[in-house]
Amino acid sequence: MLKKIALFIAASALFAGCTTVDSTQKFNAVELGTKEEKAVCQTYVEISGYCLFGLPIIVGSAKGDGQCTFFRFNLTNENVVYLLTRAVKAHGATRMINVHVNSTSSPTMFPFLSYCTIQGSATGVRSKSAALKQVQQEFGGGY
Repeated sequence: MLKKIALFIAASALFAGCTTVDSTQKFNAVELGTKEEKAVCQTYVEISGYCLFGLPIIVGSAKGDGQCTFFRFNLTNENVVYLLTRAVKAHGATRMINVHVNSTSSPTMFPFLSYCTIQGSATGVRSKSAALKQVQQEFGGGY
């Protein structure tokens, strides 16, 4: 029995407690903006991990994609929104719309141990004037 518990903990450490940040800029010719704004990316963030009695054991980190921490509670809205804003800014967005954050907790096969996740998604948009200003700064043209 002790070997099974040790194996479960080792497997959990490999597959849990990770942060995922993923973005796409392909919208299949569907317009997601308005006349004044253009959608530049759709971004998804997930921070997951295992908690014992509600206290974190191994969870994803707010530092970024693929990072994890031990015994630190990072499953917060603040961390998800931080990672979303950082990712959409990297794609040149000046504003986020359609922000959605969802948190879940589900029991595992061991009592008092739960798998917790917090997920967020948002669409990064940029105004046409901001896009022109960026081009002007990058290329020094007189637009």
